[in-house]
Amino acid sequence: MQSDLFGNVPEIVIDVHETSGKRINSVKHLMSMMDKEGIKYTIEKIPIGDVLGTDGIAIERKTVSDLVNTLKGSAAGVPRFSKQMDALLQYEKPYVLIENVLAIRRDPVKGCVYIPFSTKQTRGKPYFVTMERAAYIHPNALDALIQSVRDKGIQVLEGYNALHSAGLLYGVLFGIEEQRKQKGQRLPIVRTRKGLDSMNDEQEFFIAGFPGVNVVRARDLLKRFGTPLEVINKTDEWGQIAGIGPKTIATAKKLLFSNYNSEANSTDSNTVQRGTEEE
Repeated sequence: MQSDLFGNVPEIVIDVHETSGKRINSVKHLMSMMDKEGIKYTIEKIPIGDVLGTDGIAIERKTVSDLVNTLKGSAAGVPRFSKQMDALLQYEKPYVLIENVLAIRRDPVKGCVYIPFSTKQTRGKPYFVTMERAAYIHPNALDALIQSVRDKGIQVLEGYNALHSAGLLYGVLFGIEEQRKQKGQRLPIVRTRKGLDSMNDEQEFFIAGFPGVNVVRARDLLKRFGTPLEVINKTDEWGQIAGIGPKTIATAKKLLFSNYNSEANSTDSNTVQRGTEEE
């Protein structure tokens, strides 16, 4: 991920599709919150997830309508959803946000759920009129689909509306203020094996495996040095690439020149993989 002219690197990556259209969703509310706080973020096409945060956070945003369409769609609908969730597990901290699940009404007798889309207060009276649409999916089927996400080890965030859901996103991404300011926090990395149909794709994926190196930086390294072998041989010269500093170089060299210890425990292995980020 490229830094700006002042050396600032975005803390958050947002998928471009989440910013399109006129409807205000939770991600657009989140962007407004970050703008007020002066938090840096970037918008780009993300193969997996809709919002990426520091330290391996990846969040997929869904609405109840999305889940209903998954269940009502073709025979491949649920397997496609399951494959999408499996891909999300490539990140260390995967989440699924269901934006309006707390606002639906469940009717197990008629075998449907009612999804609200508009609420207005009656003029001059303390009453609210909510417009709903019926989705003929049994509530148990919807609950089972949501539970299947949890069973994979993915945390589910349940939102009431777009604004409430934005607050959930903010809490996951930033948490306690002191944690946000904590040093050594790793930047968001867009990482996926989706669509590796060429040698270039495989080479970029290989180089992006270094801590602190995302696909954009891997591409810049390969353009500068030519081959993956030369990239590795010229580790000391990585500083010529925008966004790569001494800590990333030091972490990469430690990874390359440390002896493999087959008896090391999983904690040690995770420490090597996580590394230390900067910028």
